Amino acid sequence: MRMSKKVVIAGLLAATAALAGCGSSNGDAGDGEHGGSDDHVHIDPYDPAHLDEVGTATTAMETILSWQPAVDESKSDALRRARPWLGGDLAATVDNDNGGATGIRPDRDWSAWKESGDALTASCTKAESTPAAPEGMRTVVIDVSCRQTVLHAAGSSTNLAAQTWRTTITRTDDGWRLTDYRYQ
Repeated sequence: MRMSKKVVIAGLLAATAALAGCGSSNGDAGDGEHGGSDDHVHIDPYDPAHLDEVGTATTAMETILSWQPAVDESKSDALRRARPWLGGDLAATVDNDNGGATGIRPDRDWSAWKESGDALTASCTKAESTPAAPEGMRTVVIDVSCRQTVLHAAGSSTNLAAQTWRTTITRTDDGWRLTDYRYQ
C-alpha cells in the first residue's frame, strides 16, 4: 500500500498544528505569554535562608545527631557540620572551638560504633509538645522528636529510642538559626 505525498504532508501538517497547541496551559486565546520562568535557579531546600523555624530546628538537629564514629573525632564534628543552621552563642562556640571538643559528652557506645564501622543517622520532626508561640515572634521554642538509626557496616540497621529535644530558634536577617538545644 502506497501513500500519496499529499496524504503524508497533510498528516505532518495536522501533527504540527496539534503539537503547537500543547505548549499553552494558561487558557488564554493565544496571547503567547506563559507563567513559567527561564531562570533555572537551583533552590537548595536545606539552605538556611529558605527554611522556616521548624525546618531549621529539624535540619539542624538531624545534622547534630548524625555521626560517623569511624571518621569523626567526637560528636563535636557533627555540631561543626551543623554550623550553617546555628546562630548566637551556639555558633560562636563552634567558631571559637579551634578543632577541640565543644563540651559535648561522648556517647557510651561511641567506641563500639567506631570499631565496627557503624554510622548513625537521625530523623527529626516537630513534637506535639511544642509550646504555642505568638505570631511574629523572632525567637521561638520548638520541641523536636528525633530517632537515630545505627547503620551497621554489614548492611543491617538498628533504630534507637526516640528522644525529644527542646530547641530555641531565632530569626536573623539571613533566616532562622538554632541558638540552643537541650535534651528533654
